[in-house]
Amino acid sequence: MLKSSKLMKGILVTTLVVSLLVPTFAFANEDGEPASERKGIFKEIKEKYSDVDHGRLLAIVEMYAEGDLVNWEAMFEERAELREELKELREEIKDMVGSKKADKKEEIAAYKDELKAKVEAEEMTKEEAKEELKSYIQELKGNFKDKKEEWKAKKQEKKEMWQAKREEMKELKKSLIEAVKEDDADKVNDILDEAFENYEKHTEWVKEQIEFLKERIEANQ
Repeated sequence: MLKSSKLMKGILVTTLVVSLLVPTFAFANEDGEPASERKGIFKEIKEKYSDVDHGRLLAIVEMYAEGDLVNWEAMFEERAELREELKELREEIKDMVGSKKADKKEEIAAYKDELKAKVEAEEMTKEEAKEELKSYIQELKGNFKDKKEEWKAKKQEKKEMWQAKREEMKELKKSLIEAVKEDDADKVNDILDEAFENYEKHTEWVKEQIEFLKERIEANQ
C-alpha cells in the first residue's frame, strides 16, 4: 500500500511539472517570448506598413531581419523609380513610332505623286511605276520585318523566363508565409535572402531595358 501511495504521488508531481512546462515550450520562441506576444508585435509592425507597397514583406523583414530593412526599403524605392522611368520611355517610344509611321506615309504618298506625274508625262509605264513604288517601299522599310521577327522571338523568350521566375517567387512567398506561421527565424531569413537576390536580378533586367530604350530613342533622333 505504501509503495502504491508513493507511486501515485510521483505520478501527480510529474503531471503537475509537465502541465506547468508545456505552455512555456509550446508558446515561446528561442528568446523566451510567448507566441501570443510575438503575434501582437508582428500585428503592430504590419499595421505600420499597411499603406506601403510590399508592406507585408517589409513587416516580415523588420520582424526577423531588422538589420537588412534599410536595404529592402532602398531596393523597393529604386524599383519604383525605375518602373516610372521605364513607363515614360515606353510612352516616348510609342509616340516616336507613331510619328515615324506618319512620316513614312507622307514620304510614300509624295513619291507616289512623283511617279504618277512621270506616267502622265509618258516617262515610264504604269507597270514600271508600280514596280518602282514597290521597290521604294521595300527600301524604306529596310529589313524591318526580319528585325521585328527577331525582336518578337527575344521578347517571347524573356516573357517565358520571367513567367517561370514569377511562379518561382509565388512558391517562395508561400514558403515564407509558412515559415512565419511556424515562427522559424532561420528558415524565414534563408527565404528572405533568396527573395532579395531574385528581386535584385529583376532590377538589373529592368535597368537593361531602360538602357536599350534610351539607345533606341537616341538612334532615331
